[in-house]
Amino acid sequence: MAKKVNVLVEKQETPKEKPVAEKKRSFSGRLFMDVLGGDFLAYNWVRRQINFVFFLAALALVYIANSYYAEDMSRQIDNLNRELKELHYEYISTKSELMQQTKQSTIANKLSKSGLKESVEPVHKIIIKGEDSK
Repeated sequence: MAKKVNVLVEKQETPKEKPVAEKKRSFSGRLFMDVLGGDFLAYNWVRRQINFVFFLAALALVYIANSYYAEDMSRQIDNLNRELKELHYEYISTKSELMQQTKQSTIANKLSKSGLKESVEPVHKIIIKGEDSK
């Protein structure tokens, strides 16, 4: 009977431990953790494609710079168009003021203050007969 007890005791002393099952991560979850941890840089395919990655990064920077440049040029064009309209309106108003000031009646009024008066007689043409005109 002693042997049976020992067998039972041995079975009780060595209980089987349940292995802790790791959660299987999906490909995207594993990739995300590799990128955050920096482990993806050790992969062989990343080392082979690093020049292409740098090229894509440089291309992205050029694209961003180009969009900023285009926005800046658009703002400058809008400002120049606004300034052009203002100058056009100023040209029209100055031209109308000049036409108003060069009217005969306006000039006559300005000259009457200084003592000059408009002639009411028509202009006479003076003809000189000389030796050259025959």
